[in-house]
Amino acid sequence: MSSDPTAIRLDVGDNLLTIEWLDGHASTYDGAYVRFICPCAKCRGHAPGEVEPPGWGDVEGVRMTGAEGVGTYALRIALSDGHDSGIYSYDWLRQMCPSEKELSLIHISEPTRLLVQSR
Repeated sequence: MSSDPTAIRLDVGDNLLTIEWLDGHASTYDGAYVRFICPCAKCRGHAPGEVEPPGWGDVEGVRMTGAEGVGTYALRIALSDGHDSGIYSYDWLRQMCPSEKELSLIHISEPTRLLVQSR
């Protein structure tokens, strides 16, 4: 499983981020899902259990409004709820690929409709 992107496309109108990986896999992320998995300290804390991460009800209407590269290892994604402090490493994005995480996300009792299948 590669975490090296070969192409990154943000379609703000459709609220989809698509990343093609070196190993040929493509991941597509919906804006609400991107907000839901935000890795920043405000959303996850500095230690497990330090803060309550956002619930699906908090983020289901969130849209991506822009993105920029952070060095060669990550994206900073701006979101419609004003949240823009998350730095999403390519390793994190690949680990959280909706098509590869679907079964493990079921335990959080959130709707699986948030998952956008990769192409």
